[in-house]
Amino acid sequence: MSSPAQVLSVVASAGELLLRSGAEVARVEDTLNRIAQAYGFYDVEIYATPTGLFVTLGSERHMTAIRRIEGRAIALDRVSAVNALSRELTADPAPPSEALRAIQKIANQEPPVPNWATPATSAVAAAACTMLVGGSLSDFGPALLANVFVQGVHRVRESLRLPEAIGDFASGATAVFCALAATNWLGASFTPVVAGGIMVLVPGIAFTTSVRDAMMGDLTSAAARGLEAVMKVASLASGVAAALYATGRL
Repeated sequence: MSSPAQVLSVVASAGELLLRSGAEVARVEDTLNRIAQAYGFYDVEIYATPTGLFVTLGSERHMTAIRRIEGRAIALDRVSAVNALSRELTADPAPPSEALRAIQKIANQEPPVPNWATPATSAVAAAACTMLVGGSLSDFGPALLANVFVQGVHRVRESLRLPEAIGDFASGATAVFCALAATNWLGASFTPVVAGGIMVLVPGIAFTTSVRDAMMGDLTSAAARGLEAVMKVASLASGVAAALYATGRL
């Protein structure tokens, strides 16, 4: 039988990866319970929040692991892979060391879309959204360029390790300045280009996850994710409003 310390390490590592990848709390707790039970540990307590994970395994004496969750992002491919691993462990428990290697492999796996292609695909998707807010085909190109500049601002923010709110504020302002240039030089529609410029930054999945957590009764997680999404929207809107005021369009 695997030792409690080994199993605790597997459970905590899987939970940390799920939370860093944007999984909802109910999924995290259910998955970790299944992994622990696969190794014969049924006395297990798990408390997960978007920023912290607490796991306690019961045996002759209780053992607890605490993990702080940093650098959260939406990576549904990793969530799916950890879920698949939990099902494999339930059917045939592998040695904890092997399970840990599998979790680390998932954490290091390449995303479905290569990193070099992410800016281009995101820009195309965001620019296409201009059609949903009254834009025309002629606004597609300007919105795409605006989104490229917005993503560039976020890359600079990441390299400088600045707070995300500052990057969102600067991105909103950048979208307005790009839209203004596109309107004056290319005759594009102002509002659709602004919308296309910031579309990839709108936290739709975060809002959805917050609602799902609330429906499952995980109110702490729901409130935290909801506040995080609201703050992101507020930062974007503040950047847009500040740029509109600076250019005399507000």
